Amino acid sequence: MLGFKLKELRVKKNLKTQDLAHKLGIDQSLVSKFESELRKPTKEQILKLSGILEAKPNELMNVWLSDKILENIKGYAYAEDVINIVNETIAGYQKLLNKSSKQVLPGPITKVLTEIDALKQNIDALKPLSKIQLHKLNDYFFTDYTYESNKIEGNTLTLQETAMVIKEGITIGGKSVREHLEAINHREAIDFVNDLAGNQIALNERSIKELHYLILKGILSNDAGKYRNTEVRITGSKHEPPPFFDVPLKMEGLITYYNLHSSGLHPVILAADMHQILVGIHPFIDGNGRTSRLLMNLVLLKNGYYIANIKGSLASRIKYYQALEKAHVKGQLNDFRMLVAKAVKHSLAEYYDLVKTK
Repeated sequence: MLGFKLKELRVKKNLKTQDLAHKLGIDQSLVSKFESELRKPTKEQILKLSGILEAKPNELMNVWLSDKILENIKGYAYAEDVINIVNETIAGYQKLLNKSSKQVLPGPITKVLTEIDALKQNIDALKPLSKIQLHKLNDYFFTDYTYESNKIEGNTLTLQETAMVIKEGITIGGKSVREHLEAINHREAIDFVNDLAGNQIALNERSIKELHYLILKGILSNDAGKYRNTEVRITGSKHEPPPFFDVPLKMEGLITYYNLHSSGLHPVILAADMHQILVGIHPFIDGNGRTSRLLMNLVLLKNGYYIANIKGSLASRIKYYQALEKAHVKGQLNDFRMLVAKAVKHSLAEYYDLVKTK
């Protein structure tokens, strides 16, 4: 199947086997073996062939992958069961991006959303807050959020140390340069998120890349704000992010999902979904978790809610990763949506307690 497609495209380009071999940097006999199905190209060779033969996006890769799957299950008595499992998994991962009908939320989540909206109404009734109040509240919550979000990713700065690094520029002995930069960068990134929300800047790929740039600048500067150009795996997860050449298309789908549901889906659920989809795509070589949580909070702030601060303790991290795993591998979204909803409710309740006592 792949061999036929390769020959068809080569002939269409009016190339001889030796011409194609020269462009690939391989022996002519190997090209002939590709076309006669005696040898399979590597993934890297498929990517080169796609460019040389000017194939449609993913045309050759789709055939290559399907051949690889069929080769692995050929002769297996339960091959049909394997295919069904793969189809169900893919359908679960993709259903958010392809779904346009009204989503029905389970009762427990709806109850928490009702409580969240009641808290939001109570906070709105106390507005406008003075600039001094807003500054103090944001300083408190944004510092705590920076600490917790970085802690999830393994940063060992304490909350007090994080505050000292951010506010006073103090260097903490025994802590790495990277940990200091992670604190400084993250606080700058959340200030940027707050500005985007306040100015009602449209959410797009550019704003996501800018967020990622702020997270990784000075740490992995060559990769900051750029989609990955290699395959990645998530440690401890069965979920496999899409191949790097699919990332731009997946990111377009993410923005499409946001635009499709920005007026019909509860903002808290939309924020949770944007986080879950982005981290599932894993578009960057590093910093995907922080960027996804910032994107989630950008959606919340744009809709008049406050930040959701997912805690970095071991117990919280386990629940967080388990909920993401269920969403990505099994297509079960409600655990993660509930986790985010509870985080929003907790932050709003704390925010309200502080505001009403001022």
